[in-house]
Amino acid sequence: MTTASWSWAQSDSCSTVLQGRIMGQDTHEPLIGATVYVRELKTGAVTDSTGAFRLTHLCPGKYSLDYQFIGYKTSTLSVIVTTDLLVTVAPVQLVPDNQTLQEVVVTEHRSEAQQLLQTQVSLSGAALDQTRGQSLGESLKTLAGLYSIQTGPSISKPVIHGLYSNRIIILNNGIRQEDQQWGTEHAPQVDQFLASRLTVIKGAASIRYGSDAIGGVILVEPKAMPTQPGLGGEANIVGATNGGMGVVSGMVEGAFSKRLTGLSWRLQGTLKRSGYVKTPNYFLENTSYHETNFSGDLHYDHRKFGVELFYSQFDTKIGLFTGAQVGSLADLYTAISRPEPLVQPNFSYSLDRPYQAVKHNLFKARAHLRFERGGTLTATVAQQQNTRQEYDYVSFSGVTTPELSLKLVTQTADLVWEHAPIKNKNAGGSHAGVWSGSAGFNGITQGNVRQYLFLIPNFRNYGAGLFAIERYAVGRLTLEGGLRYDFRWLRAYFLDDVSKQTYYKTHNWQNANGSLGAAYQLRPELTLTANLSTAWRAPNVADLYSDGLHQSAVAYERGNPNLQPEQAYNSNLVLAYAGKRLSGEIGIYSNRIDNYIYLKPDSVPVVRQRGAFPSYTYTQVQAIFRGIDATLTYKLTDQLTLTTKNSLLFAYNRTDHDFLVFIPPNRSDNSLRYDWLRWGKLSKLYASLNALYVSRQNRAPAVTTRQENGAIIFTGDFSPPPPAYFLLGAELGFVAQVSGHPLSVILSGTNLANIAYRDYLNRFRYFANEPGRNLSLKLRLPFGTGS
Repeated sequence: MTTASWSWAQSDSCSTVLQGRIMGQDTHEPLIGATVYVRELKTGAVTDSTGAFRLTHLCPGKYSLDYQFIGYKTSTLSVIVTTDLLVTVAPVQLVPDNQTLQEVVVTEHRSEAQQLLQTQVSLSGAALDQTRGQSLGESLKTLAGLYSIQTGPSISKPVIHGLYSNRIIILNNGIRQEDQQWGTEHAPQVDQFLASRLTVIKGAASIRYGSDAIGGVILVEPKAMPTQPGLGGEANIVGATNGGMGVVSGMVEGAFSKRLTGLSWRLQGTLKRSGYVKTPNYFLENTSYHETNFSGDLHYDHRKFGVELFYSQFDTKIGLFTGAQVGSLADLYTAISRPEPLVQPNFSYSLDRPYQAVKHNLFKARAHLRFERGGTLTATVAQQQNTRQEYDYVSFSGVTTPELSLKLVTQTADLVWEHAPIKNKNAGGSHAGVWSGSAGFNGITQGNVRQYLFLIPNFRNYGAGLFAIERYAVGRLTLEGGLRYDFRWLRAYFLDDVSKQTYYKTHNWQNANGSLGAAYQLRPELTLTANLSTAWRAPNVADLYSDGLHQSAVAYERGNPNLQPEQAYNSNLVLAYAGKRLSGEIGIYSNRIDNYIYLKPDSVPVVRQRGAFPSYTYTQVQAIFRGIDATLTYKLTDQLTLTTKNSLLFAYNRTDHDFLVFIPPNRSDNSLRYDWLRWGKLSKLYASLNALYVSRQNRAPAVTTRQENGAIIFTGDFSPPPPAYFLLGAELGFVAQVSGHPLSVILSGTNLANIAYRDYLNRFRYFANEPGRNLSLKLRLPFGTGS
């Protein structure tokens, strides 16, 4: 069974699983490693040791499937996918091809995550369209086990099973994203419109992707490049009432004619503007947001060789809520205790201090070579430059320079060999097992340069890793094992205040980790997957040497130079079911992290010339994260579908025998959806109601206060967790034909009851409520040959 069969898309309408088998007409035996490619979706799957394949996340409609295998003629068949959760097609028998093998080219586009036997969830197709215009962190909150940690309404970071920042690796178009991600208020600089699929690997995945993947990996994957000559693309427009947000994104692409077969290109750009966000009772001053992005992609893929050049720029300016800015210790306590901000302005698009301006440039060059019997060798090099500038509320010097400026330059190099499937010669027929796997090298080098006020020092960072992953599939059973070795080197530079001489401190770490996984198909519709893995993370420069005011976080942060690397021991068990009416999965997980590093709130806030600020110190404890993710979809009728997504998380500080701060509370997201395949001239018409319940985080350190020298001293946190909340939402969507092109329209509403609430994972929850009612309209119009 391919790994794609264990992933689960969180879409009420795109939950159909299509399964079948590919056989050889001459031998009547399964064709192991054959591909089935969906033309309309530009995605596919690979057959297992029994010749079976599964395609998940399909919406109702008609699709053209290309069945391919080296040495056999390609067969193209049309399939109609209904609203059933499981559709089985008749076995396909491919006819042997007598042409020379060198002239046969098999093209397949599959998610990189499908090569790993680990718990996965994904957003694609209509489910992804429903999140357009949102940030990456906000988009992924619709998936079970995914949360976001926020700093006001404009900054959102993804959280997987309670872990975030440097414990999650984001692969942006195959490149490890490096953008000062250690900050809790440093949102990923990723244009969500670039992706045709967002895939999340839940749990430790460091064997393939390197150290730091303790919590998981997020893959931002663009759609396959065009192969047919002509011009195509799409236009996206998003508007929202709350904040007056407007987004325009466009993409144009093409492939050249026969004289330049295999050469294709793509250009993409996004413009986003938003003003003051409104809670149910007041506007949040200076919460405007600007974003301007563009990218270009050039591919050449012909026969056994391919090369790609990619460049992108993400440029954003984010206003920070001025109500979180205080001038004295008394003002801080008053602001925390005040039910509403003191200043409540009218709506505006203005964006003034305090704000952060961030620009991220990424360049990638990739080449691959396919061998007739030796598999595929892929080499990738990339350079990223992240420039972050943070501007305080008031510049006491009167100059216009930022208070904090960081420039991070990163180079990465990856060499991966994926060997061709090897059939077990000691067995035949359906009992023949198949070996598949990969091995590779990952390298990284970084340099950071700071200016103005001190928060983290300049540093150089080097890392290298070697890995090998092997999989064996026989019958209903698939086994997988992996090993990895990593080396990290860090040197931080400082200036002696007395001698004015530069000195440095050097660290180096090394570690080896492994993983074991197994999946067994108990029945055609029921699969059990288990995984055991270890992972590690070396302390970064912020963990070790932070010492200053972090403007965007409105906090004073202190590092700890004595921190040791984190070591994680992760296990998960997932039961997935895909029946005619009931479909879904239930997973349990445990992640024990020794030497867990986190920002612990200090008892006494720090007072500086600028004002009084909550203070945090990087602390290390023994921690454990355990939880349950459950997603179930049941078709009450052929058109009415009920979906429930539930996430339960328990995290504990084993060192201090207490709970940890900023751990997501339990949540339950439930929806009822009605689908019309066609209504008049409209197709894919649906309407849905949504109810989200988030509980109070009762498993948090107790907040106590005491008087000391006339000042109030807080212990545990600066404010107790806010109450539970319940939000209602609704959505209406359809597709209409405009000049022969399908126009997708989605009208949605969130917090329809305009409930005033605060979220425990928002760093500004001390000062203000969350956004109130919001209505949004999303339009998507594909055009050209690809529409």
